[in-house]
Amino acid sequence: MSINLARRVLMEAVGTATLAFAISRLSHSTYSPAAQACGIGLSLCLLIHLFGRLSGAHFNPAVTLLLNQQRFGWRGLVRGEGLAETLGYWVAQLVGGVLVLRLDPVGAGTTAPGLSPAGFLPELVFSAALYGLILVWSHEGKICPFAQPLSGVVIGLGLTALAMLGDLSNSGIYNPAIAAGLFSQGVDGIGPMLLAELLAVLALISLRPDAPRRS
Repeated sequence: MSINLARRVLMEAVGTATLAFAISRLSHSTYSPAAQACGIGLSLCLLIHLFGRLSGAHFNPAVTLLLNQQRFGWRGLVRGEGLAETLGYWVAQLVGGVLVLRLDPVGAGTTAPGLSPAGFLPELVFSAALYGLILVWSHEGKICPFAQPLSGVVIGLGLTALAMLGDLSNSGIYNPAIAAGLFSQGVDGIGPMLLAELLAVLALISLRPDAPRRS
């Protein structure tokens, strides 16, 4: 199914905003950490199955960079192949994540504690694990349950496990759009989390620098 870029960008904004909203509400809820992690993983699973065939269900600037670089290669992106999609998705994801977390009354306006520098290494390792899982379960730049029927379930379970192992109160949830939204809420210490996510995706790209996937 061919969907024009404007509609795909809108879907990425809506999907990222929905994921950010779920993370905000669950992380401020009275549920146990395990229940919070399950809710976040289930939200991602449902969003992948809803939008995967249409936009590709990236919902994460790092994932967009990873999948489009693997699909087109650095040279292809520089020549303009997939560049408009990459930039459009980045803007949509950042707008979706920041707007929701900035405006959600549950998280916005609260006195948010700063993130500890000790969270850098877990963010790096868990981000790399999540991005690697997504790369394995993607197809031609998309996380698509039609091409990979179990992709939503597997990636949702993966995020659940990583959220359980990590600490939601000291994490950027392995997503630069979510981390930027947390920064908009006044959370300190987001810089190291963004750096960890960037290093994680660049490390994965460096493992396969000359293996672009073309549709």
